[in-house]
Amino acid sequence: MKKHYIPVLAIAGSDSSGGAGVQADVKTISSLGCYAATAITAVTVQNTLGVTAVHAVPPDIVEAQILAVMDDIRPLAVKVGMVNGASTIRAICSAIRRYHPRHLVVDPVMVSTSGSRLMQPDAIAVFLEELMPLASLLTPNIPEAEVLFGITPHSPAEEVAERIAAVVSSPVLIKGGHSDEGVEKIDKLYSSDGRLVRSFRGKAVATRNTHGTGCSLSSAIASFLAHGLPLEESVGRAKEWLTEAICSGATVEIGGGHGPINHFFSPLSLRIVDEGRSDKINLHQLSLQFITHHNQRYGYLDGALAALLGGCRWIQLRMKEASDDEVRDVARLLRPLCRRFGAIFLLDDRVEIAKEIGADGVHLGREDMPVNDARRLLGDRKIIGGTANTIDDIQRLAEAGVDYIGCGPYRFTSTKARLSPTLGIKGYKNIISEAKRRHLTLPPMVAIGGITSDDVSAIIATGVDGIAVSGAILNASDPVASARHLISMINKEQ
Repeated sequence: MKKHYIPVLAIAGSDSSGGAGVQADVKTISSLGCYAATAITAVTVQNTLGVTAVHAVPPDIVEAQILAVMDDIRPLAVKVGMVNGASTIRAICSAIRRYHPRHLVVDPVMVSTSGSRLMQPDAIAVFLEELMPLASLLTPNIPEAEVLFGITPHSPAEEVAERIAAVVSSPVLIKGGHSDEGVEKIDKLYSSDGRLVRSFRGKAVATRNTHGTGCSLSSAIASFLAHGLPLEESVGRAKEWLTEAICSGATVEIGGGHGPINHFFSPLSLRIVDEGRSDKINLHQLSLQFITHHNQRYGYLDGALAALLGGCRWIQLRMKEASDDEVRDVARLLRPLCRRFGAIFLLDDRVEIAKEIGADGVHLGREDMPVNDARRLLGDRKIIGGTANTIDDIQRLAEAGVDYIGCGPYRFTSTKARLSPTLGIKGYKNIISEAKRRHLTLPPMVAIGGITSDDVSAIIATGVDGIAVSGAILNASDPVASARHLISMINKEQ
C-alpha cells in the first residue's frame, strides 16, 4: 500500500533563532499535514532582538536547490519568502517558469519584525517586474503594500483598486497586523483587478511574540492550497490557524525581544477533551461519517485527511485485517489529526486500543465485543456505536445504550467481508416504521454500505439521521470536493 505526502516547497532565508524564515515555514507546513521541502536564499544572523548580518546564498545554488526539489518531489505549492538581491530573484523566476507550480504564494519580506531591512533596494524593481507576475497570491503587510502599491490603510477604495490592478495580475492579501487602529486586525483579500473579495477580522492579541507571523501565514496558505482548498477558504483557514498559534504562544518566553508563535499548538477551542466525550457533542449534528479504507492512490491517513479537509467531523478508523500494532501506529497519527480539525475519532472494534490511545470511542460490529463490556472498559463519557441490519438489532442496541447506530448495508460493498443482507430504501423505511410502531427511542441512525452521492436524497427521506461512506470519498477524483458535496447534500435534505 503506497502512501502519498503532500509536498510544499518553501523558498526563503534561514533564521538562526528558529522563529521566522524557512524554519517557521517548515514548522507551519509540517503542522498542517504537508511535507516541507526547502531552498535557502540567505543565511541570517539573528535572534529575538534583531538581525545583525545577512549572507546571501549564491543565486546559482538557490536555483539548483529549487530544481532539485522540482525534478524529484514535484511540490503542489510553492511559497517564496525572503529574497535579498536582484540576481536571486531572477534565479527563482527562472526555476518557477521552468516548472509552473500549481500555486505560488509570494510573501514580499522587505523588513523583519524587529525593523531590519531584508531586501536590497535594487531588488525591488526586479521583484515587481519578474516575480510578482508569476504569483498566485501576494501577501504584503501594510508597510510592504505602501512600497509596492503606494497605498495606505487610509487610501480610498477606488485608489486601492486602481493601484493593485496597475501593478499585479494576481490576488493580493494585505495583512493588517501593523495597523494601530482599534482592537481588531483586518486582513483584506483583493482580486487581481483590485476588487475587495473578503475582509478577515481577528481580535488583536497583546503579545510581543509575533516573530515569523508573516512567514507562517503565507506557508499556511500554501499548505491549504496544496490540500486542494480554494484560495479564499485557504486564506480563511490559515488565518484561523495563525490566530490560534499567536494566542497559544502569547505568554511563552523565548529570548528578550520578539518571540515566536507556537506552531504546534493544541487548539483547545476546536478539540474534543481528551478525558472523554464532551457533553456538548451532539451526534445528531454530525451528518457524515467517513470510514477509512485504502486504494492505490490513498492510504488510511490520506483518505481521512481528505475527508477532514472536506468538512467531515466524524472519522472511524477501520483496519479489519490489520494487526493490533498496525492499528495502533495509524491511530496514534490519526487521533491528533482529528483533534486539529475538531473531529470525533472512533476505532472500529479495537476497544482496548481505543482506551489506550484516548480515542473518542469505538464502533462495534454485530460479532464484536458486547456493548455492556465495552462500556465498562471505556466509561460513560466515550462514544459507542453499533452495527444493525434488522429492527431486532436496532432494538437490542438501543436498549444497550449505544450513542448511535450504523444501519446497513444499503447495497453491496466490497469494503466489508461477511456482508449482511442489503436493505435498500425499502429496508430503511420498514425499519423506521417498525421502530415507531414499537415506540423505540432511537439514538442517531446512520445509513451505511455502498452509498454514493446519488443516493443521499432518497436515504435521508427515509428518516435516518446521516450516512457513513468510504469509497464515495476515497475513490473520487477529488476526495475533498466529494466530502464537501456529500455534506452539502445531506444538510440540504435534513
